[in-house]
Amino acid sequence: MSTYAPQALSSAVAAIWPDIQSHVATAALPNEQHLWWELSVCILSSQVPYDLAVAAADAVNAESPFLENKWDQDLLSLRFADLLSKPVSVNGRYRVYRFPVVRAQQLAATHTAVSKKACSLRALINGFHNAKEARAWFVGYAPGIGPKQASMFLRNAGVSYDLAILDRHVLNYMSALGIYNGDAHSISGLTQYCKYEAVLRDHAQGFDCPVGLLDWAIWIVMRVANRKMELEAL
Repeated sequence: MSTYAPQALSSAVAAIWPDIQSHVATAALPNEQHLWWELSVCILSSQVPYDLAVAAADAVNAESPFLENKWDQDLLSLRFADLLSKPVSVNGRYRVYRFPVVRAQQLAATHTAVSKKACSLRALINGFHNAKEARAWFVGYAPGIGPKQASMFLRNAGVSYDLAILDRHVLNYMSALGIYNGDAHSISGLTQYCKYEAVLRDHAQGFDCPVGLLDWAIWIVMRVANRKMELEAL
């Protein structure tokens, strides 16, 4: 992104984040089934195109196995693996999910961890003192969930907009503005993640914007910028 002027990027972000704020202000809190769908997408989207992860989560969600407490972890894992092994429609084409067995095991283990901690996923997240505590729990007890995925889930669940989703688009933006000098396109450790989240939170204060909404705006701007760069290279 060094070919794009930092001021142009930050100006574009400043222009669209109020629209995102208006959107979340009118959004209803998701019900239990949708909460599990959001969490499933976060687990299933690792190393997989987002559209395919959404389609796979839709296939799992249609059966609603998360809402049934009769499953033990092994049986639930087999059930998820069966659902994830079937082709799903993505933008008019049938595709097969890439990691059905591993992600099935992670989904089942996460369901077991949540069930041991609380009577529902909503009750679990409502029981934490703050969003950072909630994120640390998911990172520690939900297999397949790292700081980025946990932050995304808690934002989409309407829990907090004070957690950053440091994906490659946001890190590219931070690099362009000179506030991230790392080589990694993803940050897995929670301590390191919190370090750069604090940097982006300071940057967000200049926009008078919660960091969890600013990174949403950054994600949109950087995707457009990347697409423009690809077209110019043709």
